[in-house]
Amino acid sequence: MPAPAGPPAVRAARAAGLALGALFGPLATLRRGRPLHPRGTVLRGTLRLGDDPDAPGGELRYAGPAVVRLSRSVGLPPGVPDVHGVAVRWEVDGRPQDLLLSGTGTGRLTRFVLAPRLTPWGGTLGSLMPFRTADGPVLLGAAPVAGARGDAGGTDVRVDLVLLSARAGGPWHRVGRLVAEDVDPGADVRFDPVLHVPAPYRTYGWAAALRLPSYAAARRRGPLRPTRADRAPGEYSTG
Repeated sequence: MPAPAGPPAVRAARAAGLALGALFGPLATLRRGRPLHPRGTVLRGTLRLGDDPDAPGGELRYAGPAVVRLSRSVGLPPGVPDVHGVAVRWEVDGRPQDLLLSGTGTGRLTRFVLAPRLTPWGGTLGSLMPFRTADGPVLLGAAPVAGARGDAGGTDVRVDLVLLSARAGGPWHRVGRLVAEDVDPGADVRFDPVLHVPAPYRTYGWAAALRLPSYAAARRRGPLRPTRADRAPGEYSTG
């Protein structure tokens, strides 16, 4: 699936983004700034990226602390299928880097389709939208490891994921590991994968136009408490 390019794609994405922003704005007010993924558990852990420098998008490298939020998209109670999400924040030179993963498949088409599941660990997760990298459009994904447990809103939670990368229609490659089990009940982290796109990746203009209005609506209507990845808890680029 090639990444859309050119002004028509950006204009169409901007129109869709404005419509989503108008829809999510009132929801953000009702849910204190979280139109989606209102139920969540924040944890502290470690992130490693760059296991395979020859993998698609292999220029993304990091090893160190990270903040993780495990959440349910609609906010339905445990035991009911929902689209689970794992959001990750780390810092490079004082700049936050945000990665958002949601329940998806791994096939050529299903990697672009959300997958409701009973638990967060019932299948793989993916970024849905490609990043612009030196290797062209690249998606990031994750596969649960046997030690992963718990659900959003719980206190006995362990996030344990093998991190993956792939070209839009290509095979997946292992690129890292994410482990977090130190629950931080007082943290309220707000992620933004457009403003805080992980460097040196970039965001396609159409993807930014689609997502920015919704995130802007959430920021306007809810509290913002930046949380640093090192326990002390920009801008986007397009093309």
